Amino acid sequence: MEPLFWPNTSVPVRNLRRQLKHGQLFWREVGRGQTVVFLHGSWHDGDQWSDVLALLGQKYHCLALDLIGFGESWQEDKSTQSVTLQVNALSELLESLRLDSVVLVGHSLGAWVAARYALQYPQQVKGLCLLEPEGFLYEPKRWQRERWLASPLAGLWLAITKPFARKPVPGASSSWLQSQRLRTQLKRYPTACRLLFQRRRKDLEAEAIGSQLSTADIPMVVLQGKEADVTSQRLGQTAVTASPKMTLKVLPGSDELPSYEAAAVADFLEQWLTAN
Repeated sequence: MEPLFWPNTSVPVRNLRRQLKHGQLFWREVGRGQTVVFLHGSWHDGDQWSDVLALLGQKYHCLALDLIGFGESWQEDKSTQSVTLQVNALSELLESLRLDSVVLVGHSLGAWVAARYALQYPQQVKGLCLLEPEGFLYEPKRWQRERWLASPLAGLWLAITKPFARKPVPGASSSWLQSQRLRTQLKRYPTACRLLFQRRRKDLEAEAIGSQLSTADIPMVVLQGKEADVTSQRLGQTAVTASPKMTLKVLPGSDELPSYEAAAVADFLEQWLTAN
């Protein structure tokens, strides 16, 4: 089989799969050197990091996973989901690949998994980079709308109210249309919905990071867009406040930095990895 390459680069990419205890894990792999593992956000899969890998893979050994139950990674028992399950699957993969020194880069839900992994395997993690990190505090009020829109009742409500939805003014979207679009997005990622919205509060709180990283003796940084929205800023500040060793780096852009500011993210990571 001829090797595959990232568009406009000479970096070969390998698409790989491995059977694990809880299902089959799919990942993209490029480069050689220090291993950097990229973990995607709640409403994404590993392809979120493709543009970053195309740039960083020329100097580092990069893996971008589809978390168990996301993308092309399938899960044996779809009725169960947790951050702990994701951490265990990642540990099983890295052990099978004999990778005992990694830097973790995570966005949103992926940042939560990365942080918990660093807590569970502190000797293995050599650095932690987080973007819009979930999981440092349990925030049920912020997830209230998404929790409801992911429920069957929301689908019935949207169907009943569709004939009465106001037509938006030119250049704007009605609240009904916004809700419908968000529900469509949520339905595309049922695993994230199960993990975030369909578990007991005590289970979510038990997996929260809180201040547990305050004693971690590794380089840790939060990346945030210069024009990030209020929620993203709060998530980043919560992580920075939770650990005195966590620093904040502001990059160009707003939110979804891996997708829209890949060059800035890759450039920062290259400098950060070199310095640490």
